[in-house]
Amino acid sequence: MSKIFFSILLFFAIIVSAIFFTPINFIVGLVLNNKEFNIQYSYLDGNVFSGSVLDLYFNEQALGDYSYTTKLSTNDIHVNFLSTDEQDISGNIVKSFDSLDPSIFTIKDFRAEENISLDLIKGINLKLYIEELRIENFQCKAITGSIFINANSIRDELNGDLACREGNKISTNLKNNKNKSLGSIQYHNSSVKVSISTKALPDRRLQLLTDEVSFTIDL
Repeated sequence: MSKIFFSILLFFAIIVSAIFFTPINFIVGLVLNNKEFNIQYSYLDGNVFSGSVLDLYFNEQALGDYSYTTKLSTNDIHVNFLSTDEQDISGNIVKSFDSLDPSIFTIKDFRAEENISLDLIKGINLKLYIEELRIENFQCKAITGSIFINANSIRDELNGDLACREGNKISTNLKNNKNKSLGSIQYHNSSVKVSISTKALPDRRLQLLTDEVSFTIDL
């Protein structure tokens, strides 16, 4: 009996090892050929443990270039990703083995930072941190996270807690350190739309021209 058990265990180990060291582009090719996922990329290198992907697109939205490392446990698969182009983006994707549905997963410790300048607001620094984002059917189910905006031309740092909205959108109301609402942010289709009240800006002439300043950032 012990020999049979050992033989089964050894066979399983060989199969798993073969999967782990199979080139990742072969595995992904099988998935994309059998699922109607609108995922595209120009180059994919590595295996299940680690690798890189260039010019990644999802639903025709450019996501950029990334490297990844993978950890496996008896409960889930944990993929750490890091942007390797000009973007400052990193995070973790966790897929539980409780469900084999690929549209159900969790994003943890996601960080993104962007610096931009506008004609009316110079040197804007935007930081996004998501502690946990639960995805079901590729839709935002629940989220815990915050976003922060500051600039020399903004009186106080603005921040807000994130929430899932209808239409697979993530949004928040921006507030200053006095808890006064001074804008909003909405994330949808890999773009962040930011609106800042001119009351948050020191130039009072802007308040005579417009109520808010808006801009969009593509992540």
